[in-house]
Amino acid sequence: MQSRNLWFEPLTAAHADELFSILVTPSVLAFIDSPASLPSRADLREEYANRARGPVDLANERWFNVAVRLKTLSAPAIGRLEATGYGEWGEVAYMFGEAWWGKGLAFEAMLWWHDYLATAAPQTVWWATVHPANDRSIRLLHRLGYEEMEFSQSPNLRSYDVGDRCFVRSAP
Repeated sequence: MQSRNLWFEPLTAAHADELFSILVTPSVLAFIDSPASLPSRADLREEYANRARGPVDLANERWFNVAVRLKTLSAPAIGRLEATGYGEWGEVAYMFGEAWWGKGLAFEAMLWWHDYLATAAPQTVWWATVHPANDRSIRLLHRLGYEEMEFSQSPNLRSYDVGDRCFVRSAP
């Protein structure tokens, strides 16, 4: 799976070591409502292994998770894309290492992601939640055609933390 500059591969436990260093950087953590202690590499491997297996209750959830790489020989993972579908609606999330911010790669990845999700989960209305100070993500969501909505107008968003801004992108 690929876009112009990026490769996408199903997220597995093997990606934990590459993505761990991105996850624990202060610039990324600034916008994540993190638990009191950060996960270890082993915790992240277990989390990614669980994501690769998929949800326990397949009737109510569909999980989509990919690691993102540059299209260069032996390029490490630079981020990940996630989506969880709950029937007619779902939530998307993305995370990229700070070294890749401001280069248009998250925009390219998310355009590809929505094309992929349109086939994998057609007619799904996608939501995203964003920390209110994460201006880059807010601009990205606007560029992708998301509209800001009040939390009270959303379905039961699992990724919502009090104070987050909520965005929705209707199915084409």
